[in-house]
Amino acid sequence: MPDREFAVEIPAADEGAVKPWRKLLRGLDDSKHGALSCLGDWLEAGASYELPAGAVIVLCDPLPGGDKKRVRIWRVKRDGTIKEERDSTLGSANAFATSVRSTMRRLVDKHPPRPGSVRQLTAAPPRVNERADSCGLCRQPVAAREGVLVRNHRGYTEAQHRPGQCPPPPSLKNDFAQECGLCGGWLEKGEGVLYEAAPALPGPYGKAVLKARHPQDCPPADQRKPAPPRVNMREQDCMLCGHLVAAGAGFLVRQGAAWEVRHPEGACRPEEELWEITRGEPGPYRRRPERWAPAGTVLRSTLYDHGRPFPADAPGFHRVRDGEVSAIVTTVRERRPQYCRDEDGNQPSVLIGEDGWYFRILVRPATAEEAAGILAAEEEQQRRDELAARRRRLFEQCDDGEVPETVDLSGAVQVDFGALRSLHQHWPDDELHVDEQARTAWFLRYNGADGDDWSRNNHGSFIARRVPLTGERAQLVADLRAEYAPGDAPA
Repeated sequence: MPDREFAVEIPAADEGAVKPWRKLLRGLDDSKHGALSCLGDWLEAGASYELPAGAVIVLCDPLPGGDKKRVRIWRVKRDGTIKEERDSTLGSANAFATSVRSTMRRLVDKHPPRPGSVRQLTAAPPRVNERADSCGLCRQPVAAREGVLVRNHRGYTEAQHRPGQCPPPPSLKNDFAQECGLCGGWLEKGEGVLYEAAPALPGPYGKAVLKARHPQDCPPADQRKPAPPRVNMREQDCMLCGHLVAAGAGFLVRQGAAWEVRHPEGACRPEEELWEITRGEPGPYRRRPERWAPAGTVLRSTLYDHGRPFPADAPGFHRVRDGEVSAIVTTVRERRPQYCRDEDGNQPSVLIGEDGWYFRILVRPATAEEAAGILAAEEEQQRRDELAARRRRLFEQCDDGEVPETVDLSGAVQVDFGALRSLHQHWPDDELHVDEQARTAWFLRYNGADGDDWSRNNHGSFIARRVPLTGERAQLVADLRAEYAPGDAPA
């Protein structure tokens, strides 16, 4: 037959006891000290609980000063009365020493505790806090004897305001300067209070949006402080004059959803006559891209002059189409490169369909001295392109040539016409041989690659075509020798 249960009132603490406690003993942990060595349920002094016969109760009342502790051990008898098994006052170090623990262990072994939680019948009268503390609910100060002591889930007592007396939480100050979320006026650090501008989104990671506002009503528009100018943290081109602004030497200006940089008032340099060229370099992202065209680089480039016409007297100028010209320019400076990913549909035209770095370079028309080298190279290339066209017409694509079965080059001299083997070419260049005494010329075209009809070859791996050396062809030979004089041939 199970043991009966009785209503047991837990006695109040002794007068002057410091941090007293009561526990329903269920076991012992010899590795710990004091109340932690007693395993069981915390009991509130002054409350009533429903306890079975044989239940063991430990009561501890530390005396003022902390040097001694009064330890009592009670047991509930079969008739519901209480038997005091021990009442001793010992030093704090010996209060739960071998003798006291032996008594508790003997009682627990003789009266095994019943499993299950303890049911509380009546509440303990509230205990007044004797000293000032912070409330365990609202974390705000509680003055001495103005709150109550409540045992928390860890078994320790903490001060709390009386039910319903917790003050509203104080307004939090703004930790950094910002604009007022209501009127837009500027608030220095600590001048405003935080409020919930937008509620938290549903879900475990949703957070409310907090902004600062004026502590009272917002001031009139003419009395609001404007936001101080923001200093640029990195170098960037000025939105007004286009010149570079060093980090920390300019101000940021809101332009739509972006921020632009400008010089301080009156510090802009005179505007330069500059145009912009662009280039895209596909490839993966790298932390520090190489500059494409350092300042002072001279090159021919295509420019767009819709808004401002490019000087027509610039070296190498010619118009490609309406709004687009080609000319020789000198780079002045490069804007900060931008890495573009082909995922948002707004790629620059030079990087359509690819990820890569986008370069923007400011240029000016090159001077005559700067452009002299490029113009000379272009003129030379134009001459050689014209000679190549004449050579193809007179020697390769002519109608008066023949392909004999035997080839005699004993009296012919090879003429250089600027053939340049590519890095990936593994076959010989075509050749031009002239026999001025016989008034004939031979053009040898290589025909030994895979897929060629080798049966047409009449001179090793070449097809040798013999043509008469007419006056026009003799003049072309003279022009080729003058253009590709020894020492001038391409490397």
